[in-house]
Amino acid sequence: MKTRYFALWFVMAALLFNACSSQSGRDRQAAPAQGKDAATEAPSSPGTPPGANLEAPLKTTPETYPPALGKVIFFLENSESMFGYVSGISRYVGVVSELAEKPDFVKEDISREFFFINGDGSVLTPIGDDPVVLKKKLNTAGFRCGDITRSNLNGMFQTALAAAGGGTITILISDGIYDIGDGGMTSLVTSGKETRSRFIKRLQNGNLQTVMIKLTSEFRGNYFYASRKGKIAINSERPYYIWIFGESSLLGKYFPDSYIAGELAGYETLARFLKPDNGDLPWQVVSDNSLGSFRFDHRVKNRLVGAKPDRNGQGFQFTVAVDFSTLPFPDSYYLSAANYETEGKFEVSEVRKAVKKIHGLSFTPTHLISVKTMKNPAGKMSLSLASRIPGWISETASEDEEAIGTDVSHTFGLNYLTDAITDAYRSVSEERHLATFTVEIQ
Repeated sequence: MKTRYFALWFVMAALLFNACSSQSGRDRQAAPAQGKDAATEAPSSPGTPPGANLEAPLKTTPETYPPALGKVIFFLENSESMFGYVSGISRYVGVVSELAEKPDFVKEDISREFFFINGDGSVLTPIGDDPVVLKKKLNTAGFRCGDITRSNLNGMFQTALAAAGGGTITILISDGIYDIGDGGMTSLVTSGKETRSRFIKRLQNGNLQTVMIKLTSEFRGNYFYASRKGKIAINSERPYYIWIFGESSLLGKYFPDSYIAGELAGYETLARFLKPDNGDLPWQVVSDNSLGSFRFDHRVKNRLVGAKPDRNGQGFQFTVAVDFSTLPFPDSYYLSAANYETEGKFEVSEVRKAVKKIHGLSFTPTHLISVKTMKNPAGKMSLSLASRIPGWISETASEDEEAIGTDVSHTFGLNYLTDAITDAYRSVSEERHLATFTVEIQ
């Protein structure tokens, strides 16, 4: 009898010990790692926080991807050329305040860190993690710290890029002007190449989306010439830019076009840069909006057989149904026929939004793309969504500062900056298109 009670006691004790051990293990697993975060330390070299290793690949696993947002780090350029944006009540101040207290960040208790950044070596001045403290510094007195006499746009990019990735989003706010000193116009070229290198190194170690937003704000202060010495007092509107870096899934969730355009005062336009991978978007040929006749080959998906042109001489046409919902571009991008390229005898005749579910499809399409030819349709038709640079970028760029006192829409040397970003994204991917759909026609 004693043996039976002893055995029962032993089993219960073992179960209790195992439960306590499991709970302790969960506690240890949930505890945050000790140590300083890389972005809170002073940089060990220009623009690179210790621990933010550009050469180290991002660690992502199927269990942690897509990542949850854990932190947002803000870098505000505070060289003297930025003082005009904070010399009084301005849209710039309103936008920074809005981003710092973004409702999603507040509701989800997302950690935020704020830094000023300036100087030839990208000097970081910690502001802390309290948006209230940040907002109290959005004035000329608060901006007067670090090395306000210089700025290093490439160093700023390196700092923001190095800290982004995984569950971290970084935000850089600047006037987007290269400080080329006495280097002359040739320095714009070399500075642009350096920017490209910064992006290439970061993109080689994991995909990262970049959102570039153009905004305008009241500006009352000195504009410091980048192409020569001197300055001019300006009291008008001036453009400035916000770059947001992070995983595409996070940027799509927290910074959709609707939020950027609707909540950021002074918003003008935006561009999104991402590494094309020609991923497997759901798509299929459908009979909607067709001309001529054809049958679907039930053995091979997206193969058409018995294809014949319209008997009344209107050609041959069919439609590709696609789900673009996982891509981050505005709807207007997909609806523009100019953003598609075709190989062979076909051309895009119409692009429409899909307004209802199509029978026979295993997915819900977002867009219907019709392609047409007046020739014999037999052969292969390749349809691609191109990765194009928005026209506003080249229209905003200027290589002349002489009319800067009255020019409220242009930014000196911006094309060298944006060309560098574009070239970097293209150079790290063999793909030149965001998506490609190939149909065999017999």
